Amino acid sequence: MKHFFLAAALFCTSFVSAYAHETVVSGVDEQVFLDMRKGLRDNKLVMNPVTDFDCADPSVMRIGEFFYCFATGFPVKIYRSRDLCNWTFYRNMFPGPSPNDPYGDGELDPMHTGAADRNINYWAPSPALIRGKVVVYLTLFVSMENDRQVVCVADDIDSPFRYVNTLNVGTPEHPTPQDGQYFRNDDGRHYLVYGDVNSNGNYIRELEKDGTQYARGSEPHYITAAYEGGYIYKYNGLYYFYCSKNYYNSHDYTLCLSTSKDLYGPWSPPQPVLMSASAEAVLNGPGHNGEIITDKLGRMYMVMHAHCDGLIQRRGEYRPRPMILMELQDKDGRLEFVDHRGEVTRFPSWFVRAPRF
Repeated sequence: MKHFFLAAALFCTSFVSAYAHETVVSGVDEQVFLDMRKGLRDNKLVMNPVTDFDCADPSVMRIGEFFYCFATGFPVKIYRSRDLCNWTFYRNMFPGPSPNDPYGDGELDPMHTGAADRNINYWAPSPALIRGKVVVYLTLFVSMENDRQVVCVADDIDSPFRYVNTLNVGTPEHPTPQDGQYFRNDDGRHYLVYGDVNSNGNYIRELEKDGTQYARGSEPHYITAAYEGGYIYKYNGLYYFYCSKNYYNSHDYTLCLSTSKDLYGPWSPPQPVLMSASAEAVLNGPGHNGEIITDKLGRMYMVMHAHCDGLIQRRGEYRPRPMILMELQDKDGRLEFVDHRGEVTRFPSWFVRAPRF
């Protein structure tokens, strides 16, 4: 297990390097790092990761004063926070046993979707508040020949979720439709962004006003080649499509960006915007982001997962993926990731400015 020392940052934050994550020494108790992270949350800086637990494929929605995060796993867990930095377990999306493997292979279909009665992986839940209802787009993966995206709805965040519809089912041409994420355009229309990593690519398709089915007559529109976790955000008239490539369990996992002036394209080829500083970096493999959230000061933040070696105990070959928080700023009219000093970075930062809500 790797150990690293950053305690001096508590006292001299102005001297923290953008490459502090490469400072690795031995003989430091891991608890020092954990205590330092918790202490920083009360100051002007936050230290990544912002969770001490696995939080893969995080997707966030805001209801009232709270943010709610839905994460991959069985049962799908919901976490709650007031500030995007301090997260606590809130509830399971639905009841059921909790198997021991990293993806959470279930032995039942608690939402009664009809996908199968065994070995269902619940991936990449994406919540949205539509017409007062909590709507969640969820990938059910059974096998390479049996994959689908379903819609589940609850009357509010505390009510039971119920399965209402299946949007996409795997076909020989598109065997693994997955990672559906909601997007509402500024004209009020609703869309689902989704991909198929084993097929042609990423797509966007319009939804009906309640978000539970595709709009009549709508067709999928191609965005890019196959990437994971596609998310669209519109800023200053430009559409940003964030997506992730490479193996999720590796330090090579990378967040990429494609842009377009029109929702239906053409889109620019995806380019890496956030990656590991090196194969030895302790904080590494950033990707599969959730939503961009703006605080009361107008600062923009994005949640995503990353690996942080030594923070959470591994389960076999699986490397846990806690949540990290990254700030974005307008740099010459274009959104860029920045570190705690406001300087553009291509690597996940140990420190970010604490958001204010």
